[in-house]
Amino acid sequence: MGCDYYIKSELVIVYYDNNGALSTSRTNRIIKKGYIMSVLKKNEDSDDDQETKNKKWKEELNRLIEKNTYKKILYENDKWIKDSYEKNYLKELNIVCPRMVKLVKIYKDYEAWETE
Repeated sequence: MGCDYYIKSELVIVYYDNNGALSTSRTNRIIKKGYIMSVLKKNEDSDDDQETKNKKWKEELNRLIEKNTYKKILYENDKWIKDSYEKNYLKELNIVCPRMVKLVKIYKDYEAWETE
Protein backbone atom coordinates (compact mmCIF):
# COMPACT_ATOMS: atom_id res chain seq x y z
CA MET A 1 0.00 0.00 0.00
CA GLY A 2 1.32 3.44 -0.93
CA CYS A 3 1.69 6.35 1.42
CA ASP A 4 1.32 10.12 1.18
CA TYR A 5 4.76 11.12 2.44
CA TYR A 6 7.95 9.75 3.98
CA ILE A 7 9.82 10.81 7.11
CA LYS A 8 13.54 10.05 7.32
CA SER A 9 15.44 10.37 10.59
CA GLU A 10 19.14 9.90 11.14
CA LEU A 11 21.74 10.67 13.75
CA VAL A 12 24.38 13.19 12.58
CA ILE A 13 27.71 13.42 14.39
CA VAL A 14 30.10 16.28 13.63
CA TYR A 15 33.60 15.94 15.06
CA TYR A 16 37.32 16.50 14.54
CA ASP A 17 39.22 13.32 13.72
CA ASN A 18 42.79 12.36 14.65
CA ASN A 19 44.08 14.12 11.50
CA GLY A 20 42.49 17.41 12.57
CA ALA A 21 39.86 17.27 9.82
CA LEU A 22 36.24 18.19 10.48
CA SER A 23 34.20 15.06 9.77
CA THR A 24 30.51 14.18 9.69
CA SER A 25 29.04 10.72 10.20
CA ARG A 26 25.42 9.79 9.64
CA THR A 27 23.95 6.67 11.24
CA ASN A 28 20.71 5.09 12.50
CA ARG A 29 18.73 6.02 9.38
CA ILE A 30 15.04 5.17 9.62
CA ILE A 31 12.43 5.89 6.96
CA LYS A 32 8.77 5.78 7.94
CA LYS A 33 5.63 6.10 5.85
CA GLY A 34 3.10 8.85 6.58
CA TYR A 35 -0.61 8.94 5.80
CA ILE A 36 -3.01 11.88 5.93
CA MET A 37 -6.37 10.55 4.78
CA SER A 38 -7.63 9.81 8.31
CA VAL A 39 -6.87 13.42 9.31
CA LEU A 40 -8.75 14.86 6.35
CA LYS A 41 -11.90 12.78 6.82
CA LYS A 42 -12.47 14.46 10.19
CA ASN A 43 -12.30 17.93 8.58
CA GLU A 44 -14.07 17.07 5.35
CA ASP A 45 -17.20 18.97 4.39
CA SER A 46 -19.60 16.82 2.39
CA ASP A 47 -20.36 19.82 0.16
CA ASP A 48 -16.74 20.20 -1.00
CA ASP A 49 -16.13 19.69 -4.70
CA GLN A 50 -13.14 17.67 -5.91
CA GLU A 51 -10.99 20.77 -6.46
CA THR A 52 -11.59 21.93 -2.86
CA LYS A 53 -10.87 18.43 -1.51
CA ASN A 54 -7.60 18.32 -3.49
CA LYS A 55 -6.62 21.77 -2.21
CA LYS A 56 -7.30 20.75 1.43
CA TRP A 57 -5.34 17.52 0.92
CA LYS A 58 -2.33 19.39 -0.51
CA GLU A 59 -2.44 21.98 2.30
CA GLU A 60 -2.52 19.22 4.93
CA LEU A 61 0.31 17.38 3.20
CA ASN A 62 2.47 20.53 3.13
CA ARG A 63 1.70 21.20 6.80
CA LEU A 64 2.76 17.67 7.78
CA ILE A 65 5.93 17.83 5.69
CA GLU A 66 6.90 21.14 7.29
CA LYS A 67 6.07 19.82 10.78
CA ASN A 68 8.23 16.72 10.26
CA THR A 69 11.31 18.49 8.82
CA TYR A 70 13.62 19.76 11.57
CA LYS A 71 16.83 19.18 13.53
CA LYS A 72 16.84 18.09 17.18
CA ILE A 73 20.09 19.13 18.85
CA LEU A 74 21.53 16.56 21.29
CA TYR A 75 25.04 17.93 21.87
CA GLU A 76 26.40 21.40 21.14
CA ASN A 77 28.85 23.93 22.62
CA ASP A 78 30.75 21.21 24.52
CA LYS A 79 27.71 20.00 26.47
CA TRP A 80 24.83 17.58 26.20
CA ILE A 81 21.40 19.18 26.05
CA LYS A 82 20.04 16.48 28.41
CA ASP A 83 21.91 13.98 30.58
CA SER A 84 19.83 11.17 29.07
CA TYR A 85 21.23 11.94 25.61
CA GLU A 86 24.76 11.38 26.89
CA LYS A 87 23.77 8.02 28.38
CA ASN A 88 22.02 6.94 25.18
CA TYR A 89 24.67 7.97 22.64
CA LEU A 90 28.10 7.94 24.33
CA LYS A 91 28.79 4.22 23.70
CA GLU A 92 27.67 4.51 20.08
CA LEU A 93 30.03 7.44 19.45
CA ASN A 94 33.10 5.30 20.09
CA ILE A 95 31.85 2.68 17.64
CA VAL A 96 30.64 4.98 14.86
CA CYS A 97 33.51 7.49 15.13
CA PRO A 98 36.60 5.59 16.31
CA ARG A 99 38.98 8.32 15.06
CA MET A 100 37.12 11.11 16.91
CA VAL A 101 39.29 13.48 18.92
CA LYS A 102 36.85 16.33 19.64
CA LEU A 103 33.08 16.26 19.44
CA VAL A 104 31.49 19.35 17.85
CA LYS A 105 27.77 18.60 17.48
CA ILE A 106 25.26 15.74 17.51
CA TYR A 107 21.74 16.08 16.24
CA LYS A 108 18.82 14.06 14.90
CA ASP A 109 18.00 15.19 11.38
CA TYR A 110 14.34 14.73 10.40
CA GLU A 111 13.28 15.24 6.79
CA ALA A 112 9.86 14.68 5.23
CA TRP A 113 8.90 14.64 1.57
CA GLU A 114 5.92 13.86 -0.63
CA THR A 115 5.79 10.52 -2.40
CA GLU A 116 5.95 10.57 -6.16
